[in-house]
Amino acid sequence: MAAIGVHLGCTSACVAVYKLCVFLQDGRADVVANDAGDRVTPAVVAYSENEEVVGLAAKQSRIRNISNTVMKVKQILGRRYGIR
Repeated sequence: MAAIGVHLGCTSACVAVYKLCVFLQDGRADVVANDAGDRVTPAVVAYSENEEVVGLAAKQSRIRNISNTVMKVKQILGRRYGIR
């Protein structure tokens, strides 16, 4: 049996896989590493005319590209959009 868990935090995200092997019966959850080898990925997206960048690369480039960088989206989900 296997299950996947996804954690979407305000500033980071991670994915874990739970595997229950019939022979070992260890029942451990392993957090999946991203392409940089980190187990936690910053929840940041940056975009330009040519590309979209996510994670740590987007977080590091936010100073150069602040107007096209999206972070802390979870904090504004569900709010009404409008100028007041």
